[in-house]
Amino acid sequence: MLAQKFEEAGLSTVMVTMMPYWAEKLGTPRALGVEVPFGHTLGVPGDHEMQMSIIRAALSLLEQAREPGEARDVGIEWPQPSDEARKDWQPLEPSPIIKMMRERAQAQAQQARSQDPATRGS
Repeated sequence: MLAQKFEEAGLSTVMVTMMPYWAEKLGTPRALGVEVPFGHTLGVPGDHEMQMSIIRAALSLLEQAREPGEARDVGIEWPQPSDEARKDWQPLEPSPIIKMMRERAQAQAQQARSQDPATRGS
């Protein structure tokens, strides 16, 4: 990971992430877990108070961590339920790569159904 390369070069890092479990499993030197929608790692756009509290928590972890692999969660609340937040930030159209992957998966599923003797006559 990039953080590990920076650390090897003598630069200290803190990963702010929505997936602290995976950061820990991958050996991230320091991880700050935030419970926010993807794409909003530092908080609500325009909410300077929330953004600064996340940045301060990351800097505090950087200053206080005693050993590699230390992880903390920051206790902030997103201003709307998670399901609503996910819908709000999702684009109306999928990205080209997601669209291609979805079409491929649908074609594979269709091919599997056409080769399944139980579904051929349907």
